Amino acid sequence: MTDKTSRNLRYVAIKLIELIATLLLVSFLTFAAFSIIPGDAARTMLGPNATPDQVEHLREQLGLNEPLIMQYLHWLGGLFTGNLGMSVAYKMPVMTLIAERLPVTIGMSLIATIMVIVISYPLAVLSARKPGKAGDQICSFLGHVLFAIPPFVLSLLLILLTSKALKIFTVGRYAAPAQNFGLYVASLILPSFAIALPKIAMTFKFMRSAVIEQNNSEYVKTAKSHGLSNLKILVSHVLPNSNVSSITILSLVLSDILGGSLIVEQVFNLPGLGRLLLSAIARRDFPLLSGMVFYLALITVILYFLSDILAGMSDPRIRLK
Repeated sequence: MTDKTSRNLRYVAIKLIELIATLLLVSFLTFAAFSIIPGDAARTMLGPNATPDQVEHLREQLGLNEPLIMQYLHWLGGLFTGNLGMSVAYKMPVMTLIAERLPVTIGMSLIATIMVIVISYPLAVLSARKPGKAGDQICSFLGHVLFAIPPFVLSLLLILLTSKALKIFTVGRYAAPAQNFGLYVASLILPSFAIALPKIAMTFKFMRSAVIEQNNSEYVKTAKSHGLSNLKILVSHVLPNSNVSSITILSLVLSDILGGSLIVEQVFNLPGLGRLLLSAIARRDFPLLSGMVFYLALITVILYFLSDILAGMSDPRIRLK
């Protein structure tokens, strides 16, 4: 095994250990937080008319009389088998409830991410070629405006524009991907756009700064003095050297998109994780809440892990550190 391969494997192993340690810490804090909140899950499940004996019997079945650490270890063991417990309000497995609503949230996040990459990257490159010119100033101004508007406000504005003024969109029309894939995608386009717009502005700003910084570096001036075309310099030097910055900002954007989709789902009346989360909070459904919080933390930590790996592959200096 070469030294380079050994360093790469060591870097990945360290990041993987950090990922596991972070998830264990998040899982414990999540479980502990919802366990110490006042309220009896057994009493909630049985209703106010249940007798003390019935409540006590159900507490024994659910393991609620065990010490907190033993409850946590049982819950942690269920995570590895996909068993996040039973929802108090829905009387269904938590994993089943999350899986039913996952296509909405994941679909919106994927579409929004594609929009961010396709729109912000070309705009950043074009603006950075002639900073300070009219086109750059217009893009920067629009970016500041969009970045300042929250996604739920953009959602309301888009609904008013498309459904009320133009009458080309109907809020609440949704079909599961297995039933009607075309309608499924169509129903997610507008809410995904509402999520993506502020992220496009943020990604554009960071990418523009990264490209301008690379354009002003000495190696670009040297490449121009050797007669290389601007396109060749951009593709072969500027963009590759901007990868670390773009990967870092994209990982932040992806986690932000996931959180933003939970709010936008409410505005567009989509049956995603956002509605399920609000329902769990309103009904004090702690098993469902803890399962969803852990799921969201898992997605976020994995995104940052992949970001670190890709950044290390793009810049060997990061691996050496």
